[in-house]
Amino acid sequence: MAILANNATDLVEQMILLTKRLAEIADAQVNMFSPNDIEEYTKMNDEASRLAATYTIECNRIASNPDILNGLDVHLKETLKKETKRFREILAAHEDAIERGKTLSEGLVKAIATEAANARPTPQAYSPSLRGIEGPKRDTSAIALDRRA
Repeated sequence: MAILANNATDLVEQMILLTKRLAEIADAQVNMFSPNDIEEYTKMNDEASRLAATYTIECNRIASNPDILNGLDVHLKETLKKETKRFREILAAHEDAIERGKTLSEGLVKAIATEAANARPTPQAYSPSLRGIEGPKRDTSAIALDRRA
């Protein structure tokens, strides 16, 4: 979905609003990582995806045709630059929050899997070459993790 603008001023005003809204969504999602409010976080993903697609289309259009912004009020250009910078800073924080959550989740799953592997009994097998029972071997049975848990 592209922005329908009447002129450069209209386009930049809409880009400013779009950038602000994307920054608001990203900032809200970063704040949802702290209390682990993932359900509310995921509710915002549809809107964020649609707006990000539009943002990408318009940024590419402006980059391929910078003359589209000729004659634009300097104040509007500065506002767009300021909002874009703010958006990028929030996106960096968003990326960090996602990475922390991913690292924490992976560590938790690994710790649970290790504990489960250590807690199960080790099978012992008969070995004719050793003339009796072979020593126990670890990790000889599979572990199934329920992703819904």
